[in-house]
Amino acid sequence: MAMRRKAIAVLIALASACLVATGASRAEEITLYSTREAALVAPVATAFTETSGINVKIVFVEDNLVKRLASEGEASPADVLLTIGLDKTTQLATGGRTRAFTSPRLEQAVPANLRGSGSQWIALALRPRVVMARNDSAITAIDYEDLAGSQWRGKLCMRSLLHQNNVALVAAYLAHHGEAATEAWLAGLKANLAHKPDGKDNDVIREIARGTCEIGIGNTVALAQLRDGREGADWRAWAMAVTAVPTAFKGGGTHVNLTGAAIAKHAPHFAGAQKFMEFLVTPPAQRMFAAAELEHPVLATAERAPIVAEMGSFTADALQIDEIGRAQQAAIALIKKAGFGE
Repeated sequence: MAMRRKAIAVLIALASACLVATGASRAEEITLYSTREAALVAPVATAFTETSGINVKIVFVEDNLVKRLASEGEASPADVLLTIGLDKTTQLATGGRTRAFTSPRLEQAVPANLRGSGSQWIALALRPRVVMARNDSAITAIDYEDLAGSQWRGKLCMRSLLHQNNVALVAAYLAHHGEAATEAWLAGLKANLAHKPDGKDNDVIREIARGTCEIGIGNTVALAQLRDGREGADWRAWAMAVTAVPTAFKGGGTHVNLTGAAIAKHAPHFAGAQKFMEFLVTPPAQRMFAAAELEHPVLATAERAPIVAEMGSFTADALQIDEIGRAQQAAIALIKKAGFGE
């Protein structure tokens, strides 16, 4: 507990140098609707309160955030919305649940492709989705396009292609290459499967470690969380036998999913909400926020958790996240057409 208090105190001191609160009322409070559990957000919220004088009430919304906001309408107390997954983040904006912000600080900290069009949302942390292989593999880097190659026949493992993480990857492929090329790529992936897609990214990592498949597709977050031991010694041993391979689109970068944030459409405390958003992209806040789930900070200069840094760096693809969001329904249709309707 003492170490935690010290860490928060250091964060407060550092963040104060990066973010100057202006005219905040000590009695002011903002409400954060978060699909990330409150305990994971509380430390950075506490640091913001100590820095700005603005309290943060965290409301954990486990189920559909869009449905919650729709039911509350203009009476919603939500000021800031925080959710995991580009599908859910972009859905908030396209569904008219967010409010545009004007903030040079946010625009400077977050790359344009990782901000919503019309300044409707920002990415706070990134989840690279890459190829994974055993540590003794000869693979040093790979392109997504090459995953459909015949050299991987019977050697590929993945979770359901209809899971959001894979839908987003297929949507990115579709945005890059068009419908015909994506159909051909999906056919190649299906031909290369070691068995029918199932389980989670964790299971893919275990199967690679056991030799069931030579390569798989997964988020670096899954690998990092297994390596830190939170799922037990067996899972950690499997994860330590597997490496995240640098993966990119030909001529592009690594596909990333994200944790995103936005200001609610009917935010009662817009100014306080924007200050909180700006605080979240300061280097110390980024370090603490991303480390909670072992994500990559969206701020390039922010320090990564050691276990994340050990897996190497990934340059996020320049494709606009909103473009991936728009392609998701078409991607789902192509996935089902290819026979991945499990």
